[in-house]
Amino acid sequence: MKFLKDPRLYRYFSVGWMVLIFWLSSRPKIDIPHLFWSQDKLGHFLVFGILAFFYACSFRQQEENSSFTRVLLITVMVAAYGLFDEAHQLFVPGRDASIADLVADTAGGFFAAVIFYHKSF
Repeated sequence: MKFLKDPRLYRYFSVGWMVLIFWLSSRPKIDIPHLFWSQDKLGHFLVFGILAFFYACSFRQQEENSSFTRVLLITVMVAAYGLFDEAHQLFVPGRDASIADLVADTAGGFFAAVIFYHKSF
């Protein structure tokens, strides 16, 4: 499974995941059963954590930056896409933008980046 170590593959996964996020954000309402308080924040945390993982894998073979720099870069990239996603939702009927969602997106990205570089896959 050598192809799974190719950073280019994860760049494609990143783009595909961002397209999926954009598509889901374009839907007026997503019917998800309510199971517990702040479930939507956990969803944001996980979805943007996966995006951060794909970003981290796409930077895997670049050794010129420290792990801290990469964690910071990935967190900024995830936060930027989260901001774009929240701004996009302002124009979707039935959806709204939320600072709390952006915080959950950024936290998920940061957490995933830290875990990735701590584990050093």
